[in-house]
This record gives sequence, C-alpha cells and structure tokens, in this order.
Amino acid sequence: MADKVLHIVQQFERMGKKLVAGRAMEFKTAEEAIARAERDAARMAGVVALSQTIDLDTGEVVEEPVIHARHGELPKEFQPDD
Repeated sequence: MADKVLHIVQQFERMGKKLVAGRAMEFKTAEEAIARAERDAARMAGVVALSQTIDLDTGEVVEEPVIHARHGELPKEFQPDD
C-alpha cells in the first residue's frame, strides 16, 4: 500500500448568494500551500490550505485532512470546531 500526502489549496467564490468551490491546486509542501492561500485571501471569497493522505492504489482517503490555513467565507466542513 503506497500512501501520498497531498497539499491542497481550495478556493471559494461567490455566485450570487451561493458560495461555490473554485479552483483546487496541489503543491509540493504544506508551506507552499499556506503561502498560496495567504496570497489568494485578498481576491477570493474564501480559501483553505490543507493536507490529506491518500492510498495511491485505491484512491481512498487514509487520514482526515489537516487544515493549515483558513481565510474568508468557507463552507461548514472547513469551519473550526469552536
């Protein structure tokens, strides 16, 4: 079983009253993803940087995602558990 850690930035945009997922980008490191999320924060409704481990053989998620950065308006699944 070969696992891979994906470092992802997910952008969110406003379409009228709806918040919709925009572009998702993969980066080599969590630090690169965090830096991109910080840059995108000024021009997107919301953006999140996360890391997630997947099984390359099956495509299944092996571990829950780790959220590194949150900016702006985000769907409930990306909100902190305060």
